[in-house]
Amino acid sequence: MTWRRLVSEDLRELETRRIQLQDALDAERSSQERNEAGQFATPAALANEIARYALQLHEQSGVSFLEPSCGTGSFFSALLNQLVDHRIECAVGVEFDQRFAKAADSLWGGKGLRVMHADFTNCAIGDPAVSLLLANPPYVRHHHLSATQKKALGEAVAKQVGLRPSGLSGLYLYFVLLSHRHLAPGAISAWLIPSEFMDVNYGLSLKRYLTENVSLLRIHRYDPAEAQFSDALVTSAVVVFKNEPPTDEHMAEFTFGGSLPSPRVVHRIDASSIDPATKWSRYIQGTSDAARGSAGRVLSDFFKIRRGLATGSNTFFILERADAEKMGISDGFIKPVLPSPRGLKLDVIEADQSGWPVLPSQLALIDCPEPIERLRESNPELAGYLGSADEKIKTGYLVSRRTPWYKQESRDPAPILLTYMGRGKGEKHPLRFILNHSRAVATNVYLMLYPTPLLQKYLDTEPDGLARVHKALLSMSADDIRDGGRVYGGGLHKMEPKELAALPAAAIVNLAPELFATDGGQLAFF
Repeated sequence: MTWRRLVSEDLRELETRRIQLQDALDAERSSQERNEAGQFATPAALANEIARYALQLHEQSGVSFLEPSCGTGSFFSALLNQLVDHRIECAVGVEFDQRFAKAADSLWGGKGLRVMHADFTNCAIGDPAVSLLLANPPYVRHHHLSATQKKALGEAVAKQVGLRPSGLSGLYLYFVLLSHRHLAPGAISAWLIPSEFMDVNYGLSLKRYLTENVSLLRIHRYDPAEAQFSDALVTSAVVVFKNEPPTDEHMAEFTFGGSLPSPRVVHRIDASSIDPATKWSRYIQGTSDAARGSAGRVLSDFFKIRRGLATGSNTFFILERADAEKMGISDGFIKPVLPSPRGLKLDVIEADQSGWPVLPSQLALIDCPEPIERLRESNPELAGYLGSADEKIKTGYLVSRRTPWYKQESRDPAPILLTYMGRGKGEKHPLRFILNHSRAVATNVYLMLYPTPLLQKYLDTEPDGLARVHKALLSMSADDIRDGGRVYGGGLHKMEPKELAALPAAAIVNLAPELFATDGGQLAFF
């Protein structure tokens, strides 16, 4: 039987059976178990989209195919469905989960796919070297890899491609790097992986591989508001490269949104200018390093940036102010704290005469340095409340490391805060800068911004300087914010302190160009 007859007669029935088997096998494991194993099945439409695009780049008519972590064989099925001017000379699928390996073999073993029940990171698939690789590797976070596994994987990568991955790398990164040994010269690889590698520190080794070892052809990042996997909290990207050294004239495409054949945004970047050490989201946005650095100053010149307080148990340590007063907790053992961003709609927080925020509901954070023996005498009501805490609270990681366990981290109120996570499309900002006139502190769902001496010089001479700085921060575009942070599935954006610190600060510089262009700033992270 020819491959063409197989496509026309059998493939639809086989694909229906494959999806049924996939659903049945997924149902045997809980969502938590599948998350820990990184098992997120590739949607059929997405597999076909990737296979069609990869075949357009495959210059030889004969295909030697490899599908790492093949599951039920979604990419092999898509490959058969997309064959027009190519023929499959050999095909291998590797799968670690015996249940899926058995399913793939039952479906495709008689159709030319040799299914190996093995760990792709240390198996030998034999000859010939492959000319086409399509993969959706397991998205296993580094927390679920043992120190022994990380060491073995790191040593294997160092031996095979001369790179040393970070210990924070997810398993998918090792899959990409360790696939290199199986690739024939000129082979086309297309990987469906989380887009976070473009912007996080542990992605450096993969970005170096894509710029130094092979020719990067394209990275397509799907719109985070249109998550490709309903049960994965990540944004997906397709990374396509050719197994040949990059040339001086080579151009790489960075695309966004829509589909792989019809993206909404396209940027072609000179491959020699792509820096592995920078955030690659800027190439998706079409923002060059030179443009980002044109202002000279970044936010760390003007602010010390700290995370908000991590209480260890917000539900126990944070009370309604009225409830705390009714219980008899002394004012000296509580301090005002801001509600979560969801419950805070204001961009400017005013204060009452006592410094508490003017909000419909005022929240109080328990913060007491006295030992429990003394507290039973000075404030027995608080001592009684603390005695009601269950062991789970008192033995929690953060709480158990404090003395006394109900003493909070030291934080001064911050005049400006940034929401740590949020959503926003188009012109809508995903994160919010908030001006805080109160003495309320904030929890770790915020970043707290404190003026450096450089900025304080300006504030000391301008009565409304803080309001002007806040307005300057609000003038930053939504793209500036999105480009500086990271994004997860469903359009969830997040900003880490170092990412915020690196954002360009042209709007603040423009408030006092002579002062800010000549004086030195300070850099601080906590």
